Amino acid sequence: MAIFNSILFHRARKSVGNVTLYALKEQNVVRAKGIYRRDRKSLAQLKQRARMKAVREVGSHFYHVLPQGFCCSSLKEGLNCFVKANVGKIFVDDELKVSYDLLKLEISGGTLMRPVLSAKLEAGENRVVFRWERQRLMPYAFGDDLLYGVVSRTEDRDGEVIPLGTRGASGELSWDLPAGWDVCDVVVHGFAMNSKGNRASVSVGLAVGDEV
Repeated sequence: MAIFNSILFHRARKSVGNVTLYALKEQNVVRAKGIYRRDRKSLAQLKQRARMKAVREVGSHFYHVLPQGFCCSSLKEGLNCFVKANVGKIFVDDELKVSYDLLKLEISGGTLMRPVLSAKLEAGENRVVFRWERQRLMPYAFGDDLLYGVVSRTEDRDGEVIPLGTRGASGELSWDLPAGWDVCDVVVHGFAMNSKGNRASVSVGLAVGDEV
């Protein structure tokens, strides 16, 4: 900012180029305009756009579980919760190639303790065998908490949520894949939910078909 006296610009009260002229307490003042450059094609911005696009696309493969897993009333809200929980798990390199670990994705979320679950994919029988262990009861782990297995196809947006048992008792359950499904093309997660259905745990990644 500068103060000046000029016969030529005595009545100037407009912007000229990158400067603005105005009067302040009967003095002429000239001020440079702020320069704000925004590069919409910077590498950081392109990587963030690729990350956001990818996490929403990945989330679409879990539509069948998101409202239940995040204890919400709509798919839109469930997808928003999925994006928030997983955007940091999507990696984009400097060539804008996207990568992520299917088993580390969170398809449910909440304050309950994660269940002790395991799953085995049996290619010969084309089925999933779930096993779970009784957990010691704690403030965020209750005996009547319901356990669920989630089998999702990696090639499309199909999947199933399978009721298993309760946290208070160990158990095992075999689940045959529907006709047309291949055990090599699925990913398996599990989570716990309270008996009222309004609180859940963060999911546990259990098995992925490409490792069979």
